[in-house]
Amino acid sequence: MDYEFPKEFDLIVVGTGVVESILSAAASRVGKRVLQIDENDYYGGQWASFSLESIIKSKHHKKDYGGNESETNLLRFGNDLVSLKNIAHKFHMTSNNTLEEETDKIENEEQPKENKWTEENLLKLSRKFNIDLYPKLQYARGDFVELLISSNIARYCEYRSVSRILIWFNNRLESLPCSRSDVFANTKVSVVEKRMLMKLLTSLNDKEKHVQNYENKTFKEFLTDKKLTPNLIHYVLYGISSSSDDTSCEDGIEKARRFLNSLGRFGNTPFLFSLYGSGEIPQAFCRLSAVFGGTFALGQQIQGFSISDDKFKSVTLQSQTVEAEKLVLNIENLPARFIKSDKLEYISRCILITDRSVLDSEKEHLSLIFYPPTDGKSFTTVIEMGFLTGTCPNNLYLVHLIAKQNTSPQEDFQHVIDKLFASHVEETSQEKPSILWSYYFSMPETNDIILSDDLPNNIFVCPGPEIDLDYDTSVDKAKLLFEKMYPDLEFLPRAPDPEEIIIGDDNEEEESTDINEEDHDKVINVEQEDKENVISAEQEDKVNVISAEQEDKVDQQ
Repeated sequence: MDYEFPKEFDLIVVGTGVVESILSAAASRVGKRVLQIDENDYYGGQWASFSLESIIKSKHHKKDYGGNESETNLLRFGNDLVSLKNIAHKFHMTSNNTLEEETDKIENEEQPKENKWTEENLLKLSRKFNIDLYPKLQYARGDFVELLISSNIARYCEYRSVSRILIWFNNRLESLPCSRSDVFANTKVSVVEKRMLMKLLTSLNDKEKHVQNYENKTFKEFLTDKKLTPNLIHYVLYGISSSSDDTSCEDGIEKARRFLNSLGRFGNTPFLFSLYGSGEIPQAFCRLSAVFGGTFALGQQIQGFSISDDKFKSVTLQSQTVEAEKLVLNIENLPARFIKSDKLEYISRCILITDRSVLDSEKEHLSLIFYPPTDGKSFTTVIEMGFLTGTCPNNLYLVHLIAKQNTSPQEDFQHVIDKLFASHVEETSQEKPSILWSYYFSMPETNDIILSDDLPNNIFVCPGPEIDLDYDTSVDKAKLLFEKMYPDLEFLPRAPDPEEIIIGDDNEEEESTDINEEDHDKVINVEQEDKENVISAEQEDKVNVISAEQEDKVDQQ
């Protein structure tokens, strides 16, 4: 028997992406009745994390909800415009069912001998992978981290600091000198360059002074005018500000400032990563929403929603209709009739499983790698995760590549993969890690999608992942939508710690009873004390009277 929800809510949220989940938590936190539902049986939508086998089997496209709209008088959720495209995966080694010895080692969590990985024994480790559709990092002093702290949601996740930042330069990977200690420890930068770099990094705090004369110029032109050497321009432009040649001066300085301001707070680099994958982030906000009364249901068969008098009215599930004052949904779930944009920009994505790190070290690193644009290719961000991030088995690495799409994911990343990896496990290389498995796809960038004018004003649409490295844009979008929904209410006030919460009326009554009994005892004690004082006063008066009479007799004698 299907669970029956209450018939009315203040807010219905369809989807469990980051922005939707932030809004769900914010509304529930201020006392709104929230129902959050998802057709998927997992949290996150396009922000989700998967096991190896799950991501291979999942198609990541919108399912067909319900029947014909004209027959049901319902608007069906979903569209074909913002689903993932160009999905392709491949195991880069031969299938071999005869390697029983190696399979036994996998079951005992031992790594096979070199070049002995097969599709079968890799799939045996499927559940040890947490593969993000779109991984994100967090600036240590960014808006997202500040929101986690101020709202007390940080307790629902665990984090690890990015331990090293690398940049492709002079046909090799080099450590990016980003802090004062890094700059002066770098042997590839001359003493004069070190002074120039430190002077520039210190001066970037005065943004207005620099931008004033470079309103229509690029950040690269700004750095060139500062008489920086090509080495320093490369480090600052492609590393510290993670910009491209056409990035405006204002945007480049702002990116560099965010990078520099976050240094030293939680580690040697400015970035944090959520352990067990970025799919943990939407779940953290959903947990807070549930703590304050939010209702959640995954794997729901949603028939559609109805509009009356140009207002959203209700959502129809498989067995009931639920009404609400407002509807929040992800752009994936919005009917195509409400989307004006018919052309989208896409983000190229590639996920790799490799047998070792791109740059060997004595200890395992969580690495962020910047690969500058070259030969018409876009700037590429590479994130390499090891066992200690909780995203892959021991002795394996999970590598994410992200870039603005120019042609196709395979073509956009081929030059990076050729430089950093060996394409086949049979290739013997002492320097390059071997690719065991690859997964390519195109993800739509939906942050700037134009919505139709006839979208009801009590329906609020959340974008999916954007190409930015962190979550700050998502936080800004959630704040903007919440202000439209509830302009007089505070956005995600601090949630109390468990020990600060008083649960139930019984405790309050017991506490009240204890107080009354204590007060009653105090009254009795006061009354007894007053009686004793009165008795003592009367006795004292009697004594005084007797003494006076005795004194009079003595005087008469």
